[in-house]
Amino acid sequence: MDIVLLRVEDSLTWAELEGFRGSLNSSQRAAVNRKKADGDKINALLSRLLLSSEIERRTGIPERHHKYNYGTYGKPYLKNSALQFSLSHTKGAICAAFSEGEEIGVDVERRDRRVNETMYKRVLCEEERFHATSDVDFLRFWVQKEAFLKRLGVGITRDLRGVNSLELPDTAVADCGDLLVGVSGKGALEAGVKEITVNELLDKFTLKL
Repeated sequence: MDIVLLRVEDSLTWAELEGFRGSLNSSQRAAVNRKKADGDKINALLSRLLLSSEIERRTGIPERHHKYNYGTYGKPYLKNSALQFSLSHTKGAICAAFSEGEEIGVDVERRDRRVNETMYKRVLCEEERFHATSDVDFLRFWVQKEAFLKRLGVGITRDLRGVNSLELPDTAVADCGDLLVGVSGKGALEAGVKEITVNELLDKFTLKL
């Protein structure tokens, strides 16, 4: 299992990135262009570039040949490959996880995200509420639940209170400074996180433009 964390600076502008739409196929470009806010366009573009780059590096399949099947609830699977992957983003970061032949799920959240009592009631089961002594505890439980449900391919279609993060198999949280990364899948308990910058990602595409 590999986890890649892309740091996205607040100062980054759409004007600096929009030329990299040329590295996407027509359907990916259309998906990015449908976003209204510049921040959403940035996330959509960088998410697709990160995924394309990492899939090509791991499989040797050129980006233009990446084809996908989709599960009942929309989870994507790469055709003609055993590579499994999961993607998540939050303010200032995009996270991707990869595994060879094993279902996987990942979720990333800011440690300083504001939470309230309504969220506690909506997300945590009774046992988790007993053990949640801080908002950071809440976020740790939350990212594990999200990662586990992404691994199953059902996402937030499930009632989160019906999932107890204290009992989830092969599910863990990685502390990355101001970020918490929840990961679920074989090897999650030993998985490390590799951090990269936007410049490091874009360098891979500059010569292709």
